[in-house]
Amino acid sequence: MSETSTPTRLRIRWGWFIGCILLGLAAIVIGLLLTPAAASAGYLAGVLANVGTTLLLVGFVVLLERRIVDNAVRLVRTANEQANEAIREQIRDLDDRLDTVWKSATAENVSEKMAETTRLTDEFTKRIVDESKRDD
Repeated sequence: MSETSTPTRLRIRWGWFIGCILLGLAAIVIGLLLTPAAASAGYLAGVLANVGTTLLLVGFVVLLERRIVDNAVRLVRTANEQANEAIREQIRDLDDRLDTVWKSATAENVSEKMAETTRLTDEFTKRIVDESKRDD
C-alpha cells in the first residue's frame, strides 16, 4: 500500500473577509458623515474611483501572482528533475565501474579490489560534493 499526499485545500477565512468588507464600508460611511454636504458628491466620486482602482490592482496582482508562482514551481521542479537524473547517471556509472572491478576478483586480490573500490567511491563522493559546492 503506497501513501500519496493529498494537496491541502486553500481555506478562505470568511470571518476576516467579511470583517474587512464591513470595516471598509464603515470607514466610507464615517467619511461621508464627516464631509460637508456640499462636498459629498466629490467625496463619493473619490471613494468610487479609489475602490475601482483597488479592485483593478487586486485583479492584476492575483492573476500575475498565480502565474509567477506557477512558473517558479515549474522551473524548480524541472531543475530538480535534471539534477536527480544527473546524479542517477553518475551512480549508474559508478555501479558499472565497480562491477568491472569485481568481475575479475579472486581470493588472492580481494584486498586490492577493496582498495580500488574505496578509491572509486571516494572519487565519486568528492566529485559530487565539489559539484554541490559549485552550484551553491
